[in-house]
Order: sequence, then structure tokens, then C-alpha cells
Amino acid sequence: MTTIGTCTLRPARIQEAGLLARMSRDYIEQGLKWRWQPEALRKKIAEPESVVLVAELEVNGTRFVGGFGVMDFGLDKAALLLLAVHPNLRRRRIGGRMLRWLHKSARVAGCQHIELQVRADNHGARRFYRGQGYLEDALIPAYYDGREAAYQMTLRMFNG
Repeated sequence: MTTIGTCTLRPARIQEAGLLARMSRDYIEQGLKWRWQPEALRKKIAEPESVVLVAELEVNGTRFVGGFGVMDFGLDKAALLLLAVHPNLRRRRIGGRMLRWLHKSARVAGCQHIELQVRADNHGARRFYRGQGYLEDALIPAYYDGREAAYQMTLRMFNG
């Protein structure tokens, strides 16, 4: 198992949109239409109501992006659109660190809850989100590309 030297969480840079798009395609959208292409992520990076967070890792003196997340902020709720960690780096608490950072941002933005959708057959991701306090609210048939089901999951935020 590779030893991670440091893990720094920071906002994504516009020039990283292509890398993040490929990570979305390969780690999240596999088997589906590739929706989160570079231009879509460039727009999210530039939007003031969104945050695109990256986990920049250092291993043996080399720095690279090992994970990322995308969250939109509304008046009272946030939507977690994407969260991915490189498969070789999973179960290293990187996803949890990114999620806690995004939760804090949602609290600062005054959000009362966070919503996300996850593939119904992605048992590992569903278990991860339940472990972070999310509840499965509803099963949505044919959510992805009109053929794959998703669970709507929600985290209730407690401000104050």
C-alpha cells in the first residue's frame, strides 16, 4: 500500500477541468453517457454558487490530484453533484475529508440539508454516505440515462 505524504484540500483550478472530467468519466460515470465533460467542469469551477474541491496528494515527492468533489449551494440546501477518489486511494479517508470540508462550506452558506443521488447498485458508495450521516430518502427508477436507478440521499444539517 502506497504511503501518502500529505493531502491538501483546495479549490480546483480551471486548467484541472480536463483531468477532473476524465476522473468523473472513469470513476463515477462508467457505463453511462459522459455528462461531466471538461467544459461543464470549467463552468462549475467559475460559478460563485458552486465549489469544486480537489484533494492534492503527495507521494514520494510527486504531487497529483487524487480526488475531487463538486457541490452547488442554494438558499437552504446544497447538492453534492460529484465525489470521486482514485480507486487505488480509496479507504484512506480522503473521501471523508473532502466531504467534511464540503459539509462545513454548506453550513457557512446557511444550508439546512445536503442532497445527492447515488446509483442504487453502488453499495460501497451508499454505505460510505450512510456512514457520514446521510439517509436514503427515495429510490428513483431509471434516473441515470433513463435506465439505472438511483437513491436520493439527504443529510440534515444542524446549525447552531
